[in-house]
Parts: sequence; structure tokens; C-alpha cells
Amino acid sequence: MSSSLLRCRTTRPRPYLSLARGSLFHSRCLASIHSSALRPGPSSSDAPPLTSPSLPSRRENLASLRSTSFDLLVVGGGATGAGTALDAAARGLSVAVIDRGDWGCETSSRSTKLIWAGIRYLATATAGLLKWETLGDPAAALRNFRGEIAMVVSCHRERRYMAERQPHLVHWMPIAVPFRSWTVWPPPLGHPLFSLFPIIAPFAFKLYDSLSSFSCPPSFVMGKAAARKKFPQLAANDGDLKYCGVFYEAMHNDARTNLAIALSASEYGAATANYVSMTALTTDENGVANGIEAEDALTGKKFSIDAQRVVFAGGPFTDGLRGMEGERASADGDAAEVRPAVRAAAGTHVVLPGYYTPPDMGLLDHNTSDGRFLFLLPWLGHTLAGTTDVACPPSSSPSPPEDEVQWILNECGKYLSKDLRVRRSDVSSAWRGWRPLAVDPHAPPGAPASRDHVISEHPGTGVVFVAGGKWTTWREMAEEVVDRICKGRGEERKCTTLDITLHGGKGYTSNLAIKLIQKHGMDHSVAQHLANTYGTKAWDVCELSAPTGRPYPRFGTRIVPDHPYITAEIVHAARFEGACTVEDVVARRTRMAYLDRSAALAAIPVVGKIMAKELRWNETERQLQETLATEIVGTYGGPVPDKAGAQLRAATYRDVVDVFEAIDVDGSGFLDRTEMGQLSVALGFPLTEEEVDLAFVDMDTSRDGRVTMDEFEAWWNRSADTLFHRELAKELGVKLHPKKDLGSGIMLG
Repeated sequence: MSSSLLRCRTTRPRPYLSLARGSLFHSRCLASIHSSALRPGPSSSDAPPLTSPSLPSRRENLASLRSTSFDLLVVGGGATGAGTALDAAARGLSVAVIDRGDWGCETSSRSTKLIWAGIRYLATATAGLLKWETLGDPAAALRNFRGEIAMVVSCHRERRYMAERQPHLVHWMPIAVPFRSWTVWPPPLGHPLFSLFPIIAPFAFKLYDSLSSFSCPPSFVMGKAAARKKFPQLAANDGDLKYCGVFYEAMHNDARTNLAIALSASEYGAATANYVSMTALTTDENGVANGIEAEDALTGKKFSIDAQRVVFAGGPFTDGLRGMEGERASADGDAAEVRPAVRAAAGTHVVLPGYYTPPDMGLLDHNTSDGRFLFLLPWLGHTLAGTTDVACPPSSSPSPPEDEVQWILNECGKYLSKDLRVRRSDVSSAWRGWRPLAVDPHAPPGAPASRDHVISEHPGTGVVFVAGGKWTTWREMAEEVVDRICKGRGEERKCTTLDITLHGGKGYTSNLAIKLIQKHGMDHSVAQHLANTYGTKAWDVCELSAPTGRPYPRFGTRIVPDHPYITAEIVHAARFEGACTVEDVVARRTRMAYLDRSAALAAIPVVGKIMAKELRWNETERQLQETLATEIVGTYGGPVPDKAGAQLRAATYRDVVDVFEAIDVDGSGFLDRTEMGQLSVALGFPLTEEEVDLAFVDMDTSRDGRVTMDEFEAWWNRSADTLFHRELAKELGVKLHPKKDLGSGIMLG
């Protein structure tokens, strides 16, 4: 198989349109090149030869899409869509899968990072069975209970598959549930029985363990003294903690797992192409779907894809795809009405410094102020908190509502020690994703509602859509979809995905990071990151790494300080992982945008320069790519509240003290250089680094890196003609007069 690699060369640029997926990027054509290993020296038996180049390039996949008539076409490259392509290809079907953006760029990269087995569903099933309404129809209640328990058992099976078969992607995480009293009121889930949850929790967790045949690490009880030692951030010293129940769930890096599924599908022969959008459904003379009209979002070129069967796996955007199905039916003279099948619920997540949790234990608030579960989890050296659950139309923008960010921070503070102040300025990133909640629009009257996911077939076009579910059950949903496709073809093809190890897993051992250090002289944190992110493909990344010119580490130049990502990952992403944009790298090949917005913004020029070389962008293309990435990353939450501009503009400032306190977002009593830069971005007048430096140096007369209130007031009164002063006054919507013009008080008109 060809080892040619994806290259993108700039042609005539198109103007920027919007942040909608599929409209971000201007015209480029594709050319391929050959790769070569960059590391000289003898080979090692521990380091397998490069294997990534064996996968077809995006250019080759696009050619296949144009020239091949497929058994199955999957529209949507999230976890379920990519999983469906993998399952079908592994069964021997000819398969294509496309996504209008990058792999997993929507819901599948914005999860709580848990492969969890549904402990909440176990509780809701029990609560539902014990309601008074059960007496009116006990048979229906028992059916519902059995259905919920069956779903939980399936989740346990799928979690076990991921934890045991994919150890390069998934690891176990103990999660502490703190109890401050022996009863809880109001009770969790609104049922009086659960007011006794602190008493019955250890038994409930053991029951939860049993549903996976005790294949997970065992749950246990952690007393107050042990909690103080293991989880010092917990409010164990405040006198009211009784104990912690600890159970286990699996965790992963969701975007990387999604990518591994898509690359595995390619390994099994599927034609895979990101940044290809569906523009119309095509049908035969009987109105049955036989393919789609598509557009390459990178070049604007349109083409047809022929397929005997079409599956929509668009997550919360599935109804948008089904709308094209309705348009096709209308053109054929049939009814065009498309009944909604997916309701989206938005969930916000907040990322805090890693010191808010131990590196190897999370926390669950089982009874938040509005009854939801809230997780506080260590993730990639940081602390991840979430999620909210608000019904609203889906959007591609990750921008989180400020009130949801603040709600999460308030809830986190309930269980942490009182001497820890959960500060708004500690938020390094925040984002929002949409979870699809599905119903079957083609179900007959009286059919039971789905408790999990929906797989439905249009009676006219034959298009199948799959929606709902959760990350844990991606493989199960894919299996059910392909079972349905095979049944429609009159074929018996057994599912084999339970035996498949995903991309990067073959030959993986827990000592991989040590081997990388021994061969390549890498920093330990970098080696551990590479092993956990790429599995055995970490060897490929290391072979691409350039020497640092230092005794240690000898190889692996970091993209930005304080993060383990190295420049070789950018090369690897462009050559072997289908990364087409700067944002692909800073958001999903690495997770910088999701972990640290400021670091991601700082990384964009570095990523742009390397990708320009790899993908043969000209200067115009590189600048446009960096601008687009900056705009997208700027929509993530950060230390400065997004509402800061609106709040400041709406405020009435009586004196310069009010302005100082508004800028001092962390309440430290002084301004630092970082706050100055963040403020200019939040208020909508981003300055260059040099302009911010000049303003800060002008303020910091003591040259200690801290601007006190007195220094700020002195600067304000002497620097009315400076750029920062003018922009700040303009964006506040007020005129700040120097004290000498106002006599005894500083007034803002």
C-alpha cells in the first residue's frame, strides 16, 4: 500500500465566512510526498519500524470516494460514526466515512472523559421501581427496571472491553464520594430511599462492581484520616466529613480515542476523509438512497459518493442531515416533513490547575444544588470539572455561558477545604459540548421510548440514522447499526470488534515510557505523555523529534513551556493523522485548547510554521490558518470571564479604585502582566505582546512584576494619551478624568 502522505498546497484563498464547521477554510489542493525516518543510529528491537505511512493519505481517500461504489457510507466521524465504519470494514464490507469537520470535532471531543458504566442509571432504575406509581402498573415498572439494568450491564461490558483491550487509551480512575452526614435531605434523585445513601453507598458500590464480574478495581471505604492523607484538598479537616466511598470508572482522552477509531477503520480498508461535507442525498428512481453529493471543505470541489446504504451519525446535528433527506423526498414528490429525532443538551466543563485534586483520584458530587452529578477529575495534569445539562439548540462553538462556569466553580467549593478558594481566575479553559437525546420518529404508535440510543430506518429512502447513547457504548451502537445493514443485505456477517485492538495498541506495555526515555533521552513527562497518547505509535513520533542540543533531554523540543507536547507531534499529525488545520493540532491532536487556552494561543504560531512546511502552505495560507485558529481558540473560556467586557461596560465607575478591582480578576490586590493581556482580549481590543509590555512597564514603576493600586492610580493620572489608557476608557464606555481635573474625587462620566 502506498506510503504517500497528505500535503495541502495553497491555491486562491477564499474570504473568511464564519465559525461554522465546514466554512472556516479556503481553497487548497493536495499533493503527496514520501516520509523518511529522521533518527540516525542503530535500530532497537524495542522500537518497531514506522507503520503509520502504510495508511492511505487524504488525497488517496478522496480519490476512492469519487471512484468507488461502496456497500456503506457513514456520514459523521464522531465516535459512533467512526466506530460504524470500523465494524463494517472489519466484517468485509466496502465502507466510506466522512465528516464535515475534523474527526470528533463536536460532541466526541467535549465529554467528561469518562468511560463510565452508568452508576446514575443504576440509581434511577431503583428509584423508578420504588415509586408509588409502580403499584398501578407493576408489570410496566418491572419492564422499565429490567431495561435500565440491561443497559447498565451493557455499559459494564463495554467499559471492560475498553479498559482491557485498549490500555494504551484507557486507564482506571478511583472516584471519591464524600459524605458529611448519615442522611441526605433533599434526597438524591428525589426519592426518600436515597436519603439513606450515605449508609447504603458501600453496598451499592459493591453491587456496581459485581455487574462487571468484579473485573474493575474493587470499591472501598476511605475513612476521615485516610481521606485527609490521600485527598488533602477535600474538606476532611472541617469537622463534618464522615467518610468517603470510593468506586472506579475508566478515563480516556476522548479526541485521541476517536482518532484511534477512525485510523483503525482506515487500517481495515475504509475510505476515511475529514473536512468533507454532505450537501444532498441522491436516490434512484424508486426514491431509495444510493449515495450523496459531497463537497471538499478544503478546496470547495464538489463530487458524488455512491453507496448502496447510507448511515447518518451526526450526533446532535443528525436532524440537519435528515433535513436533506426530506428535501430529496420532496423532490421525488413525496411528503417532505421530517419529524425531529434529536434533542440536544449542552454540557459545560471547566479546567482548573491540577492542584485541586490528587493526580490519581477524582471526586463525585452526587447531589448538586440542582440534582445533577458533578465530577472533579484529574485529567492530563489538570483538574476537569463538569458537567451542566441545559437543553438548547446545538452549536459548533465551544464558548461556555459564564453563569454555568460560575455554577460549576460554586459547586466545586462545597467539598473542598475551606482554606482553598476556588477562584474564577484559576480557570485555564472551559468549553461546552452538546449531547444528543434521541427518539425514533419512525417508530409505530405505542412503541416504548428509548432509554439510551436510537437506530432508525427511513421507510422510503432506506437511510439509517443512529443517535443518542454515550461514549462508553460507541462499539455497541456501531455493532447494532452494522447488524441492521447486514440483515438488510440478507447476509450473516459476525461482529469482530470485541477482538480488535485500536490503532497504537499492538505491542503496547506499561513500560513503554521507560523504553522511550532509554532510547531517545526524553524528559520523563514527555515520554509518559507520548506513551499515553499514541501507544506504540509513540516510536514514530520520537523518530521525528529533533535534538534539543542539551545534555538532557536530548530529543523532544516542547511546543510551549509547562506542557509535554513536542514539535514532532505537529509533524506526525500532519503526515500520519490527517490534521489539516492549525486548530486540528492545538485542539484535538494535542489538547492544549481544552487544557489551557493561553498556552494554545501561544502555540498557534509554532504550529502554523511547522504545518506550513509540512503541508506546503504559502505565507497567506499560514497567516489565515493562524488567524482562524486564534478566533476559534478565543471562544474557549479562560481566566477572564467572557462577560467581563459586558460587565465593565455596563458598570458605573466612581473612581479609579473600581476600575482597578475590575481588572484584578483574582482579587490578589495587584495586577500582573498576564492579567493585562487577558483583559485586553476579554474587552475586545487585543493588543500585541509589545503593546501590553509597554503598558505594563509604564505602570510597574517599582519593577517587581506587580502593579499596586497606588501605581495604577499614578499611571492613570499621567498616561491619558497612551494606547492602553485610550482603549480601556473607550471599551468601558466612560470617560475617566485625571484627579487633577476633578478636585477631591475621581469621577467617571
